[in-house]
Amino acid sequence: MDGLRGTGDLVLRDTSPAATEQAGRLLRLALPGVALIAVTFGLARYGYGLLLPEMQSDLGISSHTAGLIASGAYASYLVTNIAVIWLTVHLGPRWPIGLAAGLAAAGMAVVATAQTPAGAAVGVVVAGAAAGFALPPYADIVDQEAPPSRRALAWSTISSGTGWGVAVAGPVAVGFGDSWRFAWLTFVVLTVAAGIIATALAPAKVRHEGRPRVPQLSWTWFVCPKSRPLLLSSVLIGAGSAVWWTFSVEALRTAGLSGGQARLAYAVCGVAAIIASWSGSVVDRIGLRNSYLTACALLAAALGLIALGASRFALVLLAAVLFGAFYSAVVASQGIWSASVFARRPSAGLAAVNTALTLGTITGPALGGTAIHAIGHTRTLLTAAAVVGVAVFFCPPSARRREVLAAHRCRATPVRD
Repeated sequence: MDGLRGTGDLVLRDTSPAATEQAGRLLRLALPGVALIAVTFGLARYGYGLLLPEMQSDLGISSHTAGLIASGAYASYLVTNIAVIWLTVHLGPRWPIGLAAGLAAAGMAVVATAQTPAGAAVGVVVAGAAAGFALPPYADIVDQEAPPSRRALAWSTISSGTGWGVAVAGPVAVGFGDSWRFAWLTFVVLTVAAGIIATALAPAKVRHEGRPRVPQLSWTWFVCPKSRPLLLSSVLIGAGSAVWWTFSVEALRTAGLSGGQARLAYAVCGVAAIIASWSGSVVDRIGLRNSYLTACALLAAALGLIALGASRFALVLLAAVLFGAFYSAVVASQGIWSASVFARRPSAGLAAVNTALTLGTITGPALGGTAIHAIGHTRTLLTAAAVVGVAVFFCPPSARRREVLAAHRCRATPVRD
């Protein structure tokens, strides 16, 4: 993840037949992945926060209940994010990719037809589980299909699908206005189309050296002086940012903005997340520690800005740009940081970081919904900003601290066949 670049870089400047063939292969690899991540993350996972105010009005969902539903979706994601390891190793990537699309479409269809808060909750939780199956299989696909010099580019391009999904979801929601059920049904159609393509183009199996194996790692390998700040940072970022993803549109509507303006801000956030795919070059220029600290501070500022300026559309758009860009930048920085902390087994380390991030996102909406009921949207968003701000203290180590940590060796138990 240390070479994030724009999607357009998949098209090689060299026009020789070999280069053209490589570019075509990368596009066939990456574009189905982008589409699947767009529908499972950008639509199935984050569409809930986008359409929440209308759902609350029609179904009688309180802020407290809305937060619990969002936390349930993140919890189901955590479960499938763990299960996908076994599924991919033993059955190949096509199965989890197909399940991801199927769960997303089924869950969103249930939401679209729900007549009660409980029905909507079931749909949101099922749709949220889809994201856990969607992304990990592409790690194996990229490793098998992409040439070594282009793997980071292919992976970062696929990961940018979340921003594309949010960018598409916003205009769809604006176009349907208060007809949130039709918006969800549109998401279902897009998901079915993307799922068919992604499943058909995914390899049935990936090559493994020897027998397929799932690493068995010790707890002390995951939580040690090197990794502890990274994992704590991930929990804090997850908790604070999830309040935005779940309640930002509701907060804007409560402050007096129209539904169209609130949804447009959500879409702008997605576009900004796409732009932030260039953030890897910033890390190269100013270093991991400085880029992380800057992104973290500006992410907290975005939450504070929307809390204090929710009634002013220009400030809201600025906050959306800041949040989208710097949320993606923080997550990218954590991925680069993880690769250095867990250098012996980067895939297992990244799974630990994603789990910590998800634990935060489970906690954030549940507590946020309760806080909104007690202290209102403004103070809740300011509290979320403070939570993100605390993550500044859990940052990549300085040069002096790196010298101290260099003597420490994180331990892992042998892999069990």
